[in-house]
Amino acid sequence: MYNTYKKERALLVLVLAEKDHNFWPLDEQADEFKNLVLSTGIDVAHLEVVNLKSISPASYIGKGKAGELAEFVQEEDIDVIIFDNNLTFTQQRNLEDVLGVKTIDRTQLILEIFARHAHTQEGALQVELAQLDYLLPRLKGKGIALSRLGGGIGTRGPGEKKLEVDRRRISDRIVKLKKDLDDVRRHRDIQRKKRHKEGIKMCSLVGYTNAGKSTLLNALANAGQKTSNSLFTTLDPVSRIVSLSNHLKVVVSDTVGFIYKLPPNLVEAFKATLEELYHADVLLHVIDAGNKNYKRLVSAVDAVLKELNLQEKPMLMVFNKIDKIDSAQLGRIKFQYPDAEFISALREINLDVLKDKIKYFITLGTKQFLLKIPFSAMEVLDYLYKKAEVFKVEYTETDVKVWVRTNTGYLPYLEKKNVVINEI
Repeated sequence: MYNTYKKERALLVLVLAEKDHNFWPLDEQADEFKNLVLSTGIDVAHLEVVNLKSISPASYIGKGKAGELAEFVQEEDIDVIIFDNNLTFTQQRNLEDVLGVKTIDRTQLILEIFARHAHTQEGALQVELAQLDYLLPRLKGKGIALSRLGGGIGTRGPGEKKLEVDRRRISDRIVKLKKDLDDVRRHRDIQRKKRHKEGIKMCSLVGYTNAGKSTLLNALANAGQKTSNSLFTTLDPVSRIVSLSNHLKVVVSDTVGFIYKLPPNLVEAFKATLEELYHADVLLHVIDAGNKNYKRLVSAVDAVLKELNLQEKPMLMVFNKIDKIDSAQLGRIKFQYPDAEFISALREINLDVLKDKIKYFITLGTKQFLLKIPFSAMEVLDYLYKKAEVFKVEYTETDVKVWVRTNTGYLPYLEKKNVVINEI
């Protein structure tokens, strides 16, 4: 459906302004930028770093620099210019006029990657909403008018369905998409309330894109969730039941990977997915231990969690892919993050240790009891299997003894059933 006859050649532009306090060193920003573009299947002809004292309101990089890039475009047969910065409609239009080729910014680039991985109805809804929110203010004048969009990067989704569409119809479509996503949110909320009523704990995986979250979910739950070395493979929340012991289970959900400078409108569009994080009892922050920039990846994820007001949520750091590093590297990371867990989801190394740590988090606030259940209240035993961690059951002549770990909030119900409760 999206085949192109000619692989596009891109000129990448990374702008550094004096007033910017860059989070990452230049070489690391450049590497990630290139990887983002390469993941779309585009050839990178050149990456141009532009240092500016101030941003030009008209063309972002100024007329002089835009003219230099226009010459490079002609000489090197460039099809598209991609900025690692977000451009206003005016800047994008003016740059296209000077450069003579399609010009897209960081938000469009990430939307393109998201569009490639939106395999479910919910994922497609979220991506289309983000695309339309981005395009709506740009549908005026010339520049990036939909009539100018052809094939290739930055043209997936709504632009392919109807090239000429007015603002009113797009606004109506945005309203419809939001309603559909609200329906998805309500359905998921019903599922969460049912799990909460049954006393099932929840754990959510978070982390930088390509940290191995889906592989970890598969390993924990023996599931068949799609995994890949590509960026943003998971766009939809995927939940699986994971057994932590013979008597204790937890629901673990996978979520979309984070990234440095994640566009705010994408966070808004993917609220239906990220909502899972607010209801989790613990977050597992999965980190690629084999990435030399792991400290900055940690900080980038922490920044997004802070933006989502999730920084106070109980969290366990999990360094994944330890099979890709040597013992010296592992020792350094352990020294820096003594409270973290260190695993290989692919090789299933230390997963039992991780499960024990998850169990510790989700059983905080619970206690162990020896219960004596009268035969007249045997329905309590079934209740306990649903609400508590049952260690042992012993039948005597007068009652049933049950060793459990449970939340003290369930004790009033047990007392009403004439269960004798002894804390261990």
